[in-house]
Amino acid sequence: MKKPLSKSKRRLKRVCIILIVTVLSYVLVSMAGSVVVFNVIFARTNTVNAFELTYNDVDSAKYPRSEVSFSSGSNKLYGCVYRQKNDSKGLVMVVNGINSCIDRHLPEIIWFIDHGYSVFTFENTGVGHSEGSSTVGITQARLDAAAAIEYVEKDNELSELPLLLYGHSLGGYAVATVLEDAPQIRAAVCVSGFDSPNKNMHYNAKKYVGFLADIQYPFMCLQNYFLFGDKSDVSAVSVINESNKPVMIVGGNSDDSVPSEISILSKADDITNPNAVIVEVNEEYRGEHSTVWLSRESARYLAETENPTDKKLANILDEGFMKSIEEFYQKSIRNN
Repeated sequence: MKKPLSKSKRRLKRVCIILIVTVLSYVLVSMAGSVVVFNVIFARTNTVNAFELTYNDVDSAKYPRSEVSFSSGSNKLYGCVYRQKNDSKGLVMVVNGINSCIDRHLPEIIWFIDHGYSVFTFENTGVGHSEGSSTVGITQARLDAAAAIEYVEKDNELSELPLLLYGHSLGGYAVATVLEDAPQIRAAVCVSGFDSPNKNMHYNAKKYVGFLADIQYPFMCLQNYFLFGDKSDVSAVSVINESNKPVMIVGGNSDDSVPSEISILSKADDITNPNAVIVEVNEEYRGEHSTVWLSRESARYLAETENPTDKKLANILDEGFMKSIEEFYQKSIRNN
């Protein structure tokens, strides 16, 4: 006959069961919380700011474009191609930041067209006209960029052009990390990009929930891994170094969205790629997250106006900045 447990052992057993149930409950609730956080942060979007140029604001006869679609995973993404009528210097693929619709970088697109380039841009999964119930997560932008490059390679005309990338913020991370997926890329410009998806999410979560972000961080990383596997937290700097491709890394000295704690720019000392170029914009007003490509006049207007609506004033480009990009692209094309 089995000897009954002593009173102290029964108490210890109850404590162990309570602890196990508590830990399991905490893990399950935290994982569920991570799913909710992802669904909120990466919700579907279709937002355009009042100061942004749209295709309706430009001369469509002067800047004709064709609408295209291509698959990224199970979703169809919406894109637009601006083809040069004569010889094209190259194809600039513009990759937008988080939640940005097709025309977010229309001023730069027009500049590239005026200077002899064809341009291809698209909306990421879960944005605008593209399919997807959400934007999924940060790494999805890299997957979408890779899918866009596959589309280019299947186009007889576009595939013959030197492929050049231009990405902002989330797009900056995407164009850096997609370098290891597409060896045909000649050069990439990463504007206001960050190095690590996990660190980016942690930083932004802390702005909203403080120390709770530290507690939830391991579960956010786990959820990110469930979604994207080994590609979930690839370092942009690591890929830049391994690729040895020409990469221009641009950042502002007063960027509050991608600050020095998480930016690619802050890791300049860790970049060993001999073909990398570092550009820090420290001019007043222009050093913000979304103003480095703008003139000081436009950047000041956006900074000092509560509800900016003057599209013309808000979208004057900094000619010196844009010319430096073209010089970088042309040098990269000549040397490859």
